[in-house]
Amino acid sequence: MRIFYVTQGVHRTGGQLVNLDHVAALRGLGYDARFLFIRTDGTPPEPFPADYDAPWQAGVDGLTAGDIVVVGEMFGAGAQAVMPTPARKLIHNQGPYYSFMAFSDLAAMRRWGAEAMILPSHFAAGLVARMGWDLPTHVVRPALDPVFAASAAGARRLQVAMIPNRRPQEWRLIRGVLRSRRPDLAEIPWIEIKGLPRGEVARVMAESEIFLATGLLEGLGLPPLEALATGALVIGFHGGGGREYATPENGDWFDDDGHLEIAETIARRIDELRSGESFAARRAAGQATAAGFSRSAFEAQLAAAWAAIAGSP
Repeated sequence: MRIFYVTQGVHRTGGQLVNLDHVAALRGLGYDARFLFIRTDGTPPEPFPADYDAPWQAGVDGLTAGDIVVVGEMFGAGAQAVMPTPARKLIHNQGPYYSFMAFSDLAAMRRWGAEAMILPSHFAAGLVARMGWDLPTHVVRPALDPVFAASAAGARRLQVAMIPNRRPQEWRLIRGVLRSRRPDLAEIPWIEIKGLPRGEVARVMAESEIFLATGLLEGLGLPPLEALATGALVIGFHGGGGREYATPENGDWFDDDGHLEIAETIARRIDELRSGESFAARRAAGQATAAGFSRSAFEAQLAAAWAAIAGSP
């Protein structure tokens, strides 16, 4: 038995890196896990990270009924490529709000041959069940890179860090409201995290007092968890999937229409920081939350999922 995670050969962002983790961990558990490269524009796959070693193959030739292919919920070209093969088929649904990007509905998933879903949170599993999915679901919550927790001990600056590619109009609205209502806070720096390796992302989060969570339509939402691990004060949108871990004790969390309230909360937290509030309990609660997304927990959930799907390696 071989397990193939179907990929476009790009491994830069959260969900793509989670796929790397799945394959590497499965190989560590003794499974013959690898990647299947499907890309329709003729370009080759990007090099894997330097510390990563796993086999991959291009194209579907040679797939058998003894193989299992795992396709992301939005990867329509990958789903089409493996559909005629006799391999067993699973969906790695990291973004349940995007479940119908590659498939028109659940009936189409079943016709394709999907026999189960792997999901990144209990929230995501509950959401697809409410949609009508009645086949097996396996929750495998990703592991946070330890670099985030390791960065927590450094000095902090009174600044707001955020990832600007999600909700670009909305975070500007929040910043504009903050500066309009509180001109005295206009000089507080806003640091955009983009195009950085993980170590640099961790450094920026750890040196920032506040992290603005801009998640939208999330199956889990890794950046706020990473910020919690660094000890930053997280304020912003739970994005749906953040309900998996968001509590009043570990952050200030808001629904999708909470823009003005987020701006007000950022201003209040800045005032409290300036007055000497350390937020020790809140930071500790956030770090405890993040610690629940450990490597050992991830590997245990992955092992249980694949034992149910495919038996022992």
